[in-house]
Amino acid sequence: MLTQSPNDLDNILDSEETPLQGETVRYLTHIENKLYADIQARKRIDSGLLFLACQISSCSLSWLLFNLQVTLTIIQVSSAVVSLLPGLIDVGDSFNFSISSDSWEFNLGQKPLIGIVKLAIGGAVSFSGTSKITSEIIQTKQAIAQTYQEIRSSEGLSFQLPDMGMSLLIALSGVALLGIVKKFSNTNNNQENNSND
Repeated sequence: MLTQSPNDLDNILDSEETPLQGETVRYLTHIENKLYADIQARKRIDSGLLFLACQISSCSLSWLLFNLQVTLTIIQVSSAVVSLLPGLIDVGDSFNFSISSDSWEFNLGQKPLIGIVKLAIGGAVSFSGTSKITSEIIQTKQAIAQTYQEIRSSEGLSFQLPDMGMSLLIALSGVALLGIVKKFSNTNNNQENNSND
């Protein structure tokens, strides 16, 4: 028995001279519909898994970059890109733009709402993942600025206090020295007066 080439099979299927039996047509249609349904289900599952993985990795990436002490802008941008990626892919797949010499056509596809919802969820996840880090960094910067200001003010005070304390100490030492000298001179004068008598 000779095997037929794919071109011969296409010719047989396309020709109307050899009609297929009704049962065979129904079976082939059923198989074709089942294959398309399986492909669509697999596509939806893959899209959902990609969406979930991107949202989890967005939060993980923001904390990893924070622990690596990367700047806040890089943390926010990288987290947003990872979490918005599935929504951007869906919107990009459903976006169609065609132009011809006569007219142009813009089409968002069959289900643009899914891509928009994924974009909104990705934006919310990205914002919630980085908002705590952002607030912590802002509070840390404010605390550092306040501590720096307190150190500057206490340094100014500490530079003034020893100068005032030193001059006060010198003045008191001078008064005490004068008092001691005066006392010794009075004691010497009294002893001389007593010896003269």
